[in-house]
Amino acid sequence: MFTMRTSQTSGIRVPRRARGYLAAGASLLALFCTVFAVSGGQDRSAPTKPGNFRVTSKTPFSISLAWSPSSDNSGNFTYTLASSVGSITLPKTATSYTWTRGLYPAKTYQFAISARDGAGNTSGASGLVTTLPQDTIAPSVAPVVSITQASSTYISLAWTPSQDNGPYLFYTVLVNGAAYASAGTNTSFTLTSLQPATSYTFNVLAQDYPGNSAPLSAAVTGTTTEVNSNDTIPPTTPGNLTDNGMSFQDGETWLFWQKSTDNFDPQSVLRYDIYVNGVLDASMVDGTMTVVYGKPSGNGPNTYQVIAVDMSGNQSAPATLITTP
Repeated sequence: MFTMRTSQTSGIRVPRRARGYLAAGASLLALFCTVFAVSGGQDRSAPTKPGNFRVTSKTPFSISLAWSPSSDNSGNFTYTLASSVGSITLPKTATSYTWTRGLYPAKTYQFAISARDGAGNTSGASGLVTTLPQDTIAPSVAPVVSITQASSTYISLAWTPSQDNGPYLFYTVLVNGAAYASAGTNTSFTLTSLQPATSYTFNVLAQDYPGNSAPLSAAVTGTTTEVNSNDTIPPTTPGNLTDNGMSFQDGETWLFWQKSTDNFDPQSVLRYDIYVNGVLDASMVDGTMTVVYGKPSGNGPNTYQVIAVDMSGNQSAPATLITTP
């Protein structure tokens, strides 16, 4: 008769061959757990913190940064470079970056860098604070101004851009030697409410962000036309004035409309005056959209109006839009 031999283990009789199978199974289980952990499913090891985070150079409009690389057990990670003006993701091979977005001279900015692996483990962050130098270099080139259109009540100007060491240039239009209006960063402007059959002298001044001035442009003279006594009919009202749902809580509103028509003048020379809550906000020639700013949310409705004006100064009935941001 066959007799099975057994071994005594913790009070349980286990066959010797079965004990061998159990030992082999335990080894396979341990190996599986090790492989599974290394594969990333159970990776809880964060990358090392980027070291020696530092500024290597800076200008009034840029900051160059560098750091010692991180490491990670998975070998797969990215950097997050965050600042007080935004953040970006950089590859693991990066050890430097030059930041230019949203910076202004003589301002102080904070930066921090950290590493994050594919399992979402994030290292500690290295940070720094730095102040940019002031911009003392003036724009070098004067704008060259030209007259693009004229009517009995408006003259449109355009000019070549000035040149500067930084990205921010602002333009002021002068009429007869006196500051008339800011054109912002635009390189064109329409002067409205002018007298018919009258000559005006125009200059444009370019200034950078701190206010350093370029040479003043050469003067250009323009003359408004005579009023057409035969033109007494105003343009049609601008059509379908709408914000297309783009009225925001801070008061920013995008306005869209269809062009008016006129019995004398082509559509390309009709001017549009845009009013915000009864105040003239902007004028443009041959336009169909603009961005304006009304009262922010909680301060009541905003009333926007667009009026078409022909070259004889005849004004259409207003197109009106009332919004509550």
